[in-house]
Amino acid sequence: MVCAWLYGMNVFDLEAWRKNNITTIYHEWLKQSVDSGLDLMQPGVLPPALLAFEGQVQPIDPSWHVAGLGYRTADTRKEIVEAAAVIHFSGPAKPWLEIGFPEVRRLWNRHVNISNIFIRKCRIMG
Repeated sequence: MVCAWLYGMNVFDLEAWRKNNITTIYHEWLKQSVDSGLDLMQPGVLPPALLAFEGQVQPIDPSWHVAGLGYRTADTRKEIVEAAAVIHFSGPAKPWLEIGFPEVRRLWNRHVNISNIFIRKCRIMG
């Protein structure tokens, strides 16, 4: 069985990272991927990371990290989202895009600094 994880959100035990030499292992797999003409790593997949972290990934309580808020099927019950330490807008309908779902846009808007020049110039919805 192959296990993967939501690679956009990670919590690392840096002592374990150093003890298990993860940086070197990752760089070795990445080099092999690059040297192979990126045959090991197609866009959108993360084989070097999956290989480097094999046996090192532990699950966290799903209520701690609510993912999938860029998909219509995501659980957007207010009590679950409000209790989460991290809300992750994985999926195509990011709340700062016109295709974002109104029910999760409020979560994003709460934290957007619309006076920021980057936010204004990039026309990120607030």
